[in-house]
Amino acid sequence: MTAEEKQVLEDGGVNVNEAMQRFMNNEKLMERFLKKFETDPSYANLVKAIEEKDCDKAFAESHTLKGISGNLALGVLQKLVSEQTDHFRGKDFEAGAAMMPQVTQAYENALGAIKGVYGT
Repeated sequence: MTAEEKQVLEDGGVNVNEAMQRFMNNEKLMERFLKKFETDPSYANLVKAIEEKDCDKAFAESHTLKGISGNLALGVLQKLVSEQTDHFRGKDFEAGAAMMPQVTQAYENALGAIKGVYGT
């Protein structure tokens, strides 16, 4: 990976050094998993749960997205959905739902950076 590609990923919220550690410094393995992020349904399911005002489902999907973003070292997204998960866990649906603009921005930034570097 070039320095420019690393910067694109970092700007999109990917902690590249942490991701490389998680993937045992195997850049191809990291790339493979980052590319799979686009096909993960957690974000779309979270949006749907919020549209349906289903706090339990929103909690489950936010929690799943938190785990995935943590595993992929998507630090900005992971921090936001972690906070959102806490709201849903505490049955504060409105507070969790109110975080969606920030969550969406972080999700789109990460996805855009991954696509920008790997062309998924």
